[in-house]
Amino acid sequence: MIGEYDSGFKRFLLLNEISQQTDTVVEKVNAYILEKDHLYLEEYLGEKEKLLANKERLQGKIGNHDNFLALLNYENMLDSFMEECDLAISAFKAADIHLYSQHFNEASAISSFIHETTLTLIDKELSSYQPYFGQMTERAHYLKMTAIFLFSGTLIFSALFAVKISGGITRPLGALSAAAQEISSGVFSGRDVEVTSKDELKLLSETFNHMRRSIFELVNEMKDQSELDKLLKELELKSLQNQINPHFLFNTLNNVSRMAYLEDAHETVKLVEAISALLRYNLANIDKPSTMREETDVVMDYFFIQQTRFGERIRFIADIDESCLDVPVPRMTLQPIVENAFIHGVESIEGESVIKLSIYRNAGGIVAEVMDDGKGMASQTIEKIMKAPDDSQRRGYPIKKTSGHSTGIGIRNVIKRLQIFYQIQNVAEIDSEPGKGTTFRILIPHYLGAEGRRSV
Repeated sequence: MIGEYDSGFKRFLLLNEISQQTDTVVEKVNAYILEKDHLYLEEYLGEKEKLLANKERLQGKIGNHDNFLALLNYENMLDSFMEECDLAISAFKAADIHLYSQHFNEASAISSFIHETTLTLIDKELSSYQPYFGQMTERAHYLKMTAIFLFSGTLIFSALFAVKISGGITRPLGALSAAAQEISSGVFSGRDVEVTSKDELKLLSETFNHMRRSIFELVNEMKDQSELDKLLKELELKSLQNQINPHFLFNTLNNVSRMAYLEDAHETVKLVEAISALLRYNLANIDKPSTMREETDVVMDYFFIQQTRFGERIRFIADIDESCLDVPVPRMTLQPIVENAFIHGVESIEGESVIKLSIYRNAGGIVAEVMDDGKGMASQTIEKIMKAPDDSQRRGYPIKKTSGHSTGIGIRNVIKRLQIFYQIQNVAEIDSEPGKGTTFRILIPHYLGAEGRRSV
């Protein structure tokens, strides 16, 4: 359409240019006759050449076959026009006034005819283009309607596609949000979030579903373990309160009988009082915290009882800072350590042995230290004792009943209760070598020593 319009417009311009050039040629001829200046003659010849060139271009440019005769007549008039102009110039040069005037008038008349014929050709060309212009108008309307329908269809399709895409994103996100709210409210057994797409949302939903199942299984496991811990704790408390080793009680009663036989009642009274105090302390509520002062008093009673059994063979030394005795500690902390020193450290040694209890302050806090010069322990035994079960294992602390102990509470149990009580891991140290004795230290930091954290 654009090419056809451009071609027709060029034809109109060519016809109009030819018409204007005839006027220019007439003016140049007239100027030469009047002024007799050869410059005008040269300009005439230049315009004539242009007119001839346009006449050559005109052939084949007119597209309407109905204009063939008119175009042929037009070309003949151009030939006649240029011929009359040449004759007028020749007559002027020959000084034949009548002849060059006749030829000049004839050229002017032909120029007028050329003007009229030009308008006729242009009119006929426009007339022949009326159906084409109608087709162009119809096509333009069709293209306009097509563009409108195409734009509308694209807009509707884009809207539907956008709704589908956004729905494919928002629906899974909404389901994930609802599932997350269920989890936050404590509901872990909901249905899995289903995503049919194969994009990042599917990976996200699968990961979320796996996480919820893992949380559900973990919560159930924690509930089971919590219930088990509760039962084991109850059994442990009852066991701790009711465990009085028959062998220890038997030996103690033998000592009481022997003392009553060999002495007046004074030493026997002291022994009975020590036994009573020890039994009373052991049968108290183990869940309530004690103080370092109470623990020290119980150790002193315990040692008095053991001294009646071993006599001068075992010497007990106490080096205690009174300012450290008000610190809270779990009940039954020092006695099992001292008792362990007796049973495993010095009881089987025939010579004289020493057990020393020291309570003092250092830069890190308060230290309660039980030292013996007995058999000592290997590094593997120390490592096994120090690896007390932690909270992540979530297990109870079964008590191994040991012959000769008054409480049945082992060192591992003491360490674990200290860790729970102070909420720290580094609560104890053991220094020992086989044949060189053992030193057990309880470490209470300053910032926890005054209050403690919880009861055990």
